[in-house]
Amino acid sequence: MSGWLRKLPGYQTYEPGLERKVLHQLPQFTVMGGLAIALPSLLARLLLSAKAERIIDILVIATEIFFLVMVLTLAIAAIIVMLSKGPAYVADAYPLIESDRPAK
Repeated sequence: MSGWLRKLPGYQTYEPGLERKVLHQLPQFTVMGGLAIALPSLLARLLLSAKAERIIDILVIATEIFFLVMVLTLAIAAIIVMLSKGPAYVADAYPLIESDRPAK
């Protein structure tokens, strides 16, 4: 187990960039965006009929689901970029069974 997760010699790490800022601001963006999307539903309760409320509620729920999926996608992308900027590790070697040159 001594060779497990050995860092590749000569690897280069990169400075944290925009992905760290995105991950840091994502919770606040999610809450504020979710509240902003829910605002038409709240206003419909005050100003419109019950039938219009139902239609707006359906649209708000669909938009909220889309928004949350996009936030999740953005978070996954930022995590992938953050991980790819980290150190490189030595992969385990395995014998190549099929090759262009047969064994003698």
